[in-house]
Amino acid sequence: MHKALGLVSWLDCLVFVGFLIPQLVIDPHAGIVKVVSWLFTAIPYFVFTLPCLFFHDHILLFKNERPEFVNDSTLFQELVIRLVKYSFANLPSDIGRVFFKGEVVMPFYKFRLLRNGLLPGDVPSWSPEEINQDGTRGLWVKTFKDSEPDVVLYYIHGGGFTMGSAHFYLEFLISWASKLQSSGFKNPAVFALDYTLVPDAKFPTQLNEAYTGYRIVNELAPSAEIVVCGDSAGGNIALSLLLHIARPRKGRGTGEASHLRRPSYATLISPWTVLVSSKNKNTENDFLDANQLQKFGVSYANGGDVNDPYKSPGLCQDLGWWEEALPVHGIHMVYGSHEVFANEIRSLVSIFEKIKSVRLKVTEKPTIHVWPVVQAFIGANVLQREEGLEVMAGAITEALTLGKRILN
Repeated sequence: MHKALGLVSWLDCLVFVGFLIPQLVIDPHAGIVKVVSWLFTAIPYFVFTLPCLFFHDHILLFKNERPEFVNDSTLFQELVIRLVKYSFANLPSDIGRVFFKGEVVMPFYKFRLLRNGLLPGDVPSWSPEEINQDGTRGLWVKTFKDSEPDVVLYYIHGGGFTMGSAHFYLEFLISWASKLQSSGFKNPAVFALDYTLVPDAKFPTQLNEAYTGYRIVNELAPSAEIVVCGDSAGGNIALSLLLHIARPRKGRGTGEASHLRRPSYATLISPWTVLVSSKNKNTENDFLDANQLQKFGVSYANGGDVNDPYKSPGLCQDLGWWEEALPVHGIHMVYGSHEVFANEIRSLVSIFEKIKSVRLKVTEKPTIHVWPVVQAFIGANVLQREEGLEVMAGAITEALTLGKRILN
C-alpha cells in the first residue's frame, strides 16, 4: 500500500483535464454536443458569478461575516468547493459520471503515484484486480498478494447513485489501508464495489450487487475481519445491506442473504440515510444541493415507496432489527455538522444510542459533506489530508482489538 499522496496541485488538475476531455467527447453518455451545450449555459457562472462571489466574500465582507468554509479554506480549496457545489446542482449526471470513469481516473492516479516517486512495483494498487462475478464488479487489492488478508475494507462509493466509481476512490482507500497497516494489521485489503449507476439500473439492483459483493469478499478473505464502509449514497446502500443481511428483503436474488456472517465493523462517512426528507436542507457551507438530491433519491427508488427501510434505512425504528443488523464490534458514524444530511444522520445516531449492546462511535466535525474524502485530496497540509484517515483507522483498530480481547 502507500501513504496519503501529496496535495492535488494545479499541475494535477491540468493532467486530469487532459485525461478527461477525450472521454467527454467519446463517452456515449456525454459527447461533444452535449458537453459544449452545457458549457455555454455555464458561461455566466464562470465569467461573472464566480468572480463576484470571491470579490463579495473576500473584499466586501468582514472576516466574521464570511461563510465558514471561506475562512477555513485556502483559495484553491474554496475554488474546488464552489465549483463542485455549482456542478452538483447544475451539471447533468450523464456528463458528471464521466469525471469518475476508470479511463479517466486510473491514468490520473498512476500519474499521481509517479509524481510522488512511486513506481508500479512499489504499490499493489497500480493494477488492481478487477472482479466481475455474478454480474457484480469491483476492485480487489491486497497489501501482500500471497497471504491471507486479516482485515478488508469493503467500500461502497458515493455520488448520488448516478455518479462515482470504485476507481475514483482507490487513492483514498489505499491510503486508509496503509493507516491500518501502520496500526498493526499485517495484510489489509480493499474491495471497492462498482455498482450499476442510475438510470442504467435502479433499486433493488444496487442492494443486490452490494450483497453479492459482500459474499465475494467473504469468499476472497474467509477469515478476515470485514469492515463495511461507504460514503453518501454508498453509505445508504451500506446501511441497507446491513439490514438485508440480518433480515433478507423478499425479492428476486436477495432471499439467500441470511446465511452470511455479520461484518466485524462498519464505518459510514456522511451516509444518506433518508432518500427524501424535509430535514435534508441546503446549508451555506456544504456543496450538496437538496433539490438535486431529492430528484436522485426518487429516481433511485424506482417508483416505489421512498420510505421503505431498505431504501431509506434511517427510517427504520425497529431496534431489534438494528441490533441484529449492526456489526459485531460496532459502527462508526463520521459526518460534518454543516452538511445537508446532518440532521437525518443525528436522528439515526439517536436510534443506535438506544441499543445498549451496540458499540457506537460518532465523529461529528464542524465542516462539509464527506470531509475525510475531501481532505484526503485537497487538504492544505499532511495533517489535514490524513486527519480523517487517522480517525477512521484508529476507530477500526480500537474496536477490533477490543472485540478480540472480549471474545477471547
